[in-house]
Amino acid sequence: MHAHERRAAEGESAPRTPGRPHTPASALPTHRADALRTLQRTAGNAAVARALSPAPQYARGPQHLQRYAEGAAAHGFDKVSAHGGIALRGRHEAYADADMIADAAHRLNAQDQVPITLERGAAVQVGERTLYRVLPVYKDADRAAAAVRAAGRHPQGAAHEPVAGDTAEQRNDKRAAYLRSLTDPPEVKQLVALTQRIVTALRSRAEPRSSTVDGLRSEAMKLAVATMGGGWVAARFPYPERPGREGLTDLAVIMPSLTSDFLAGLPAVEDQEATVHELLITLPNDCKAAAAQLIGTPPNGGLSVRRDAPAVGENHFVDLTGAAADGWANHFAAVLLRDGPDSLTYETAADRTSALQQGKSLGYFELYGPAGTDQSFDAIIGGKNRAYAARSAPPA
Repeated sequence: MHAHERRAAEGESAPRTPGRPHTPASALPTHRADALRTLQRTAGNAAVARALSPAPQYARGPQHLQRYAEGAAAHGFDKVSAHGGIALRGRHEAYADADMIADAAHRLNAQDQVPITLERGAAVQVGERTLYRVLPVYKDADRAAAAVRAAGRHPQGAAHEPVAGDTAEQRNDKRAAYLRSLTDPPEVKQLVALTQRIVTALRSRAEPRSSTVDGLRSEAMKLAVATMGGGWVAARFPYPERPGREGLTDLAVIMPSLTSDFLAGLPAVEDQEATVHELLITLPNDCKAAAAQLIGTPPNGGLSVRRDAPAVGENHFVDLTGAAADGWANHFAAVLLRDGPDSLTYETAADRTSALQQGKSLGYFELYGPAGTDQSFDAIIGGKNRAYAARSAPPA
C-alpha cells in the first residue's frame, strides 16, 4: 500500500497541497463522507485518495491549459503530448506508452465496425520515458481484403497490407513486394483489358445496347478515379454522356489517354512511396474515405459529427465550407490514442498535387490538443487549410 493510500485508509485526506488547507475526513459534510465510504468499498482506497486530491489549478482562459510540447521541450521529436505518453517524429512515426497502446488496441478490438487495431513496434527514449512505435494494422486478412474491395483497388493489393500478428520479416517482405508492384501495377492490365473490350464492342456490326455502353462507361470512370482521381474524370469525360456507338467512340478515345497519363505518373508515384520505411496501411487521397476505411462508421452520429474530445475509434470533424477559397470542404481524422487532453490521429488530407490516388505515403499521424486552444483540431486544421488553399489557388 502506498503512503497516500494508507492515509486514505486511516481516514485522512490526500497529501497537503501548498495553499490548500488540510481537511480531515471528520470535517467533511455528512453526505460527502457517506459517499466516500461507499467509494472506498466499491473502488478501493486509491479511488478515495484521488477523489480527495485537489483539482489542478489552471489560470483562467484556454491558453493556460496544459499543452503538448514542441521545440526543445519535445526531446528531439516534433511534438510530445502534455502528459508525455505520445511523441511524433515527421509524418509517419508515432510513439506511445506501452500500456496506452495496449489499452487503445483493446478498445479498437471491442468495436466491431472498426477494422484496424494497434501493435507495438520499436522502442525509443523520450526524456526519461520509454515509448514504442505505434503500428496501425488490420485485425485480420479478411478485414484487409474487404478494405481493398471497398476502395475499388485490385484484390492483389490486400497482400500488401499490414495485418495483426505479422512478424517484422513479413512486414518487410510485404513492403518490398508493394514497391515492386509499383513498377508493374495491376491497374495497367485492367486499363488495357477494358480498352480492348470497348474496341471490340465498337467494331461489332450490331448496334450496342444502352446497358452495355453504360456498363463500360461506369467501369472506365471507376478505373479513372482509382488511377488518376476525380479531377481527371471531370476534365476528360464528355458531358452530356452520348449513347450508343457515339458513346463507345468517346470511351475508345479516352482510354488510351488515361493509360498514357497513368504510366507517365508512375515514376513520381514510386519516388513518393519509397520515402516510407515502415509498412503502413494504404489510404486514399480523401480524408473522409480514409477515416471510414480505418474506423468504419462510429456510433452516435457517424463520421460527420463534431466531437471536442473524440474517443479511441471515433474521429475529429470540422466543416470548412467557405473558410478558404480553393481549400478543403471539410476534414476528418480517425483517433487512435488519447493521452489526457491530447489525441493521436491517423489521417489523410486530400491533395490535388499528389502523384497518388491511394498509397502508403498518404497516411500521416498528427497530435491535437484540447478544444478551444491554438493546439486544437480546429485551429491546426484551419491553418493547414489556409496553407493548402494558397498552394492550390490558380495563378493570378
